[in-house]
Amino acid sequence: MRILPWVFLLLLAMGSGAVSAQENKPVFINPLHGVLRFSGTFGELRGTHFHAGIDLKTAQVEGKPVMAVDDGYISRIAVSPSGYGKALYINHPGGYTTVYAHLQRMKGNIETFLLKKHYELQSYRLDVSLKPDELPVKKGDTIAWSGNSGSSGGPHLHFEVRETATQAALNPLHYGFRAKDFIRPTLLLFKAYPAGHGSLVNGSPVPVSYELAGWGPKYRLRTTDTLSIAGSAWFGLKAHDLLNDEPNKNGIYAMSLFIDSVEVFGIEFSRLYFDKARYINALCDYPEYRATGRRVVNTRKAPCNRLNIYKVLKDNGVYTFLPDSLYRLKFVVTDHYGNESVLRLVVKGAKEVYAPFRLRSPSHIQFACEQSARWDTVGFQFIAPERAFYDTVNFRYRRMPAPPAYYSDFHVVHNPNTPIHEACTLRIIPDRLPERLKKQALIAKVDEKGKPAAAGGKWDGEWLTVSIRDFGTYAIMADTLPPVVSPVNFVSNQPLKNKERVNIRIKDEFSGIKSYVPTLNGNWILMEYDAKNNLLSYFRDAMARKGRNTLNLKVTDEAGNEKVVEYILIF
Repeated sequence: MRILPWVFLLLLAMGSGAVSAQENKPVFINPLHGVLRFSGTFGELRGTHFHAGIDLKTAQVEGKPVMAVDDGYISRIAVSPSGYGKALYINHPGGYTTVYAHLQRMKGNIETFLLKKHYELQSYRLDVSLKPDELPVKKGDTIAWSGNSGSSGGPHLHFEVRETATQAALNPLHYGFRAKDFIRPTLLLFKAYPAGHGSLVNGSPVPVSYELAGWGPKYRLRTTDTLSIAGSAWFGLKAHDLLNDEPNKNGIYAMSLFIDSVEVFGIEFSRLYFDKARYINALCDYPEYRATGRRVVNTRKAPCNRLNIYKVLKDNGVYTFLPDSLYRLKFVVTDHYGNESVLRLVVKGAKEVYAPFRLRSPSHIQFACEQSARWDTVGFQFIAPERAFYDTVNFRYRRMPAPPAYYSDFHVVHNPNTPIHEACTLRIIPDRLPERLKKQALIAKVDEKGKPAAAGGKWDGEWLTVSIRDFGTYAIMADTLPPVVSPVNFVSNQPLKNKERVNIRIKDEFSGIKSYVPTLNGNWILMEYDAKNNLLSYFRDAMARKGRNTLNLKVTDEAGNEKVVEYILIF
C-alpha cells in the first residue's frame, strides 16, 4: 500500500510526540568540555554499593572546568574528607537534581560562599542546604573544577541525576549522554547452585562454576553444553561491559533469564535508592566475592532482599527441573546502549538424591531475617535488629583464648561469608583490662591471618559495645599510641618562599583519626583533609600575615590519644 509523504510525516510526528509526552525527560548538556569518556557507568557493582552515577574521565588530571547541565540553583554543598569529597547539588525545573562530586574547588561566588561557611562553622566537613535565590546557575555556567577529592581513586568527575522529591538516583544515560559503544557485554562466569537437600548439579550438592567461551550472541559453557540438575537450583552470571576505545570494564544495564522462551528473571539499572545500596550483597554471591573479588549476579531473591531493580521474577529465582525433561536456558545481557550478549545451555532434569550427600546439620540457633535476634553468653552479647540478614541464619559462636596483646578472649561470631545488612550490636566484657587502659580500649576485628583492625567501641557500664556490619573474630585491645604528625613540604621557622600551600601528614596506625583542630596565630584556619592520603593542606589566605606565623595543630584519634604540634611559618 502506498503512503503519501504528508501522511507519513504526520504519523511520524504523532509517534514522536507520543514518546516525548510519555517520557518528558530533559536532555542535559555535557558537564565537561569535549567528548564524553566514561570510566564508570550507572549501576556498576562496587564494594558495598551500586554505582549511583557515571564517572567521566578528565585525562587523569585535575582542574577541568565543570559546567551546570541545565538552568537551576545550587541546593546543597557538601564537603567531606572521604566519600564524594567536595560536591555540588543543583536543582532543576521539572523535578531533577544533578550532582557533581570529587571536585577540586568551586568557582567565584560559590567558592566565596563555601569559604565563609567553613569559617563560620569552623569545620572542613560540612553539608549546607541553600534556598533557590542564593546561588542560581544557568546551563553551561562553569560552577567548579574537576578534582580527586574524597574517596576518588583518581582524577575524574562523578556525575549523578536524581529525582528531587525522592532523591532516587536515575540512570544519567537516559538524559542525553552518549558514548561510542558498539561492543557487546562480555560474559565471564556461570554458576549453578543446588537449592535444598536432595538437589544436585552434575552430581554435586554444592555450587558448580563454569568458565564461558564465545562472543556476542553465542556464548556457551566452555566444557559442556548440558547440565544435569536434580531437584531445584538457581543460577549466577558474571558479566561486564566495554566501550569503544576505552580499556576499563563497566557495568551492564540489564540481565534476563529465559527458560523455554519464558522470561523468569530480569533486572534493570534505571533507578536506585541509596537506602538500598547494601542489598548488593543479596543480589550477588557474597562468599564468591569475598574469596575471589568476583561479583556474580544471582537469580535467587532472598526473603529479606528489598532491592527494587527486579523487572521479572518467577518463583523467587529458584527453578525446579523434573526428571528426564529437557529445558533450554538463555541468559540475555544488555549494555546501556542496547548491545546484547546471549548465553545458551540445556538442562536435563534428574532424580533427587538424599544420601550420602547430606552435609552437616543446621545449628539449633536460628535467626529469622524478618525478626530481631539475640545471643547471650558469659561476657559476650550479640544483638541483631529486624532484617539484619537476607535469609535465615544458622547462628554459630565459639570462644578461644587470645594472645597477651588482647584483653579478652577471641569471640568467633558466626561466619564471615554470611553478609550483614543492618548494623548489629556486639558487646564484650574484658577479662583482664587494667583500669589505666580503659579509656584507650576498643574492640578489634581479627582477620584470618591474625591481623587486628579497629572496629571501635563505647563503654556501657562494664560492657564495651560496638556496631558491626561483618561477622568474624572480635576481641578487646587498647590503643595507647597518639597519631603521627609530620610536615611534608616545609621546615618550621624557615622561609616558605613562594609556597602558597602547606602540607602536613597526619596518620594513626590503629583506631584512626577522629578530629583535628588547626589555629594560626590563635585563630582557627581552614585545613583541607584528604583522608585517603592522610594529608592536611592549608592554602594561604587572609588569615596568614606577612612574616612570622604560629601554626598550632591538635590531632585526636578514635581512642582519645592526642598529638599537639607547633610550627613557625614564615611567609
